[in-house]
Amino acid sequence: MSIWTSKLVLARALLLGLVIGQPLSAYAETALPKTVVLRAQDVTVQGPAGYCPDPATLKQADGAVAVLLGRCTDQAAAVPAVISVTFGRPGSGAAMAAGGQEMAAFFASDAGRKSLSKRGRAADVSVTSALSVGDLFLFRVSDRGEGVYWRGMTAMKGRTVSVKVSGPDLDEAESRKLVESTAKALRRANR
Repeated sequence: MSIWTSKLVLARALLLGLVIGQPLSAYAETALPKTVVLRAQDVTVQGPAGYCPDPATLKQADGAVAVLLGRCTDQAAAVPAVISVTFGRPGSGAAMAAGGQEMAAFFASDAGRKSLSKRGRAADVSVTSALSVGDLFLFRVSDRGEGVYWRGMTAMKGRTVSVKVSGPDLDEAESRKLVESTAKALRRANR
């Protein structure tokens, strides 16, 4: 999980662009691509309607992949938001086999809260809600270092996939819906 937490500074900087109505790439004169295909990793990143991956934010390390998604163009009707998507290393999806109760217990533990914390401090984080929707584990996180947000985790192609959504004008229902629709778009793209 450390690969997506290290992207928070970038996400916050990019969020400024989203707030003023721009796509993620600082000087994007054209729309972002609808998909990013990483053949070597056997991963395709695709967002829900109105949101596209920004290739400039793509990071790969030790078989894991992280990328940020934002509105496809500055004219997109989609609500301004940053969607962080991380595909864990091959084989990491086995962690999801334990199911929602085990995942909820882990993220309620000191080690789980520390892994979610922007500052790496378990005391900064609480999981305020956790539930399973099909094969997607959803949880709402409150972090003193970055606020409140929804995150979803699932397994695809043997990898753990994490989706985190944040945005200045997203209410709780919109944020959760965006996590769910992003997971569905990723699943369709990675069949």
